[in-house]
Amino acid sequence: MKITSMALLLCFSAFHLNAQEIPMFVGTYTNKGSQGIYLYNFNPKTGESVLQSTTTANNPSFLARSENGKVLYAVDESDVNTAALLAFQVDDGVLSHINTIPTEGSSSCHVAINNKYPIAAVSNYSSGSLTVFSLQENGALDEVIQKIQSQRTGPDKDRQNASHIHSAFFSEDGTRVYVQDLGGDVVTIYTVEKIADNFVLKEKEVIATPGGGGPRHLVFDKAEENLYVLLEMSAEIAHFRRIANKWELVQSVSINNDDFVGANGAAEIKMTSDGHFIYATNRGDANIITLFAIDKEGAIQKKKVYPTKGKTPRNFNISPDGKYLLVANQESDNIIVFERDSLTGELTDVDKEIQVPTPVCILF
Repeated sequence: MKITSMALLLCFSAFHLNAQEIPMFVGTYTNKGSQGIYLYNFNPKTGESVLQSTTTANNPSFLARSENGKVLYAVDESDVNTAALLAFQVDDGVLSHINTIPTEGSSSCHVAINNKYPIAAVSNYSSGSLTVFSLQENGALDEVIQKIQSQRTGPDKDRQNASHIHSAFFSEDGTRVYVQDLGGDVVTIYTVEKIADNFVLKEKEVIATPGGGGPRHLVFDKAEENLYVLLEMSAEIAHFRRIANKWELVQSVSINNDDFVGANGAAEIKMTSDGHFIYATNRGDANIITLFAIDKEGAIQKKKVYPTKGKTPRNFNISPDGKYLLVANQESDNIIVFERDSLTGELTDVDKEIQVPTPVCILF
C-alpha cells in the first residue's frame, strides 16, 4: 500500500507539536482523480484545515476508527471481486497499511466497529449482505466469522427488487446491532453473543419502516428508547419509540422545505452528543442539510434547512467540541465548514471550504 506524504508537511508541525490541532480523515471515491484517504490537521479554534498526508486506497467511501483511535478502517466500495475491508495503523499523521480482507460481498459501503467486542460489521449494498469480521488484539483484521444474507424486496421495483444492506450501528454497550436494509424497508436488530471463543449475531427483532422509503442510516438516544431512521428515497426521518417493549412509529418528518419539488437522496443523519439536535442531508435536487430539535419526549421538530454550497452532500461530521459542522459535497469536490451554535443548533456559513476530489466521508 503506497503512502504519499505531502510537501505541506514540511511547513507545519506534527500533531504532537500542535496540541490544538486534531486529525480529520476524509474518505473518497477514486473515479475522478482522488488518491484515496486524505488526512488533515483540523484546528478546532479556527475551523481551518491543513492537508497532512494522503494514503492510496481504492474507493475508501466509509471510514471508522478503533476505540483507542490507533487503527483506521476503510471499506473498498467495489464489485464482488474486489470489495474489501482495509485496516491502517494511525501514527503521527501517517497511515500505515496493516492488512486487507475481502468482504465476500459487493459495493461494501459502511463499516462499524464494536466498542466492547473485537468485531467489525461491513454492509454490502449490492449483494444485500452483512459481513462480520473478528479483530486481533492490535486492531488488525483477523477473519470473516459470519456472513448474513438478506432476501427482501420493497414496493419500488427499480430500487427495491432485492435487499440492499446500507449500514449497521452497534449499541453503546456493544450487545446489539441495528442493520438497515434499503431494499426491504426494514431495520433488523441482532444481539451480539459470545459462544466459546466465537462471536455470533442472532436476529432478535425486525422493524418495518414506511414502504418505499428505503432506510439508509439511523441514530438512537442513549437509552435506546427512540430510534430515528433516515429514509433515503422519501427523504424523511421515521421516528420510532419503544412502547410496551415494541417499536412503534410515532413520526415521519420530511428533511425538505415544505414547498420542495424534485428528486431525493437522503444521505446522512447524526445526533449531537447532548441529545438535543439531529442533522440530516439530502442530495438529489435538494443539496441541503436540515436541523431538527429533539424535545424531552424524543419528538423531533424541523427548525431550519440550509444549502450545503455544493452538489450531492453525503456524510458530514461535527467537530469533537461541537463548534463546527463539516459537510462533504461529493459531486462538487468540496467540504463546507459551518460554525454551530451549541445552544440553538443553528449553523452559520463562515466562508471556509476544503477542496478535495469526490469527498464522501468525514471522520475525526
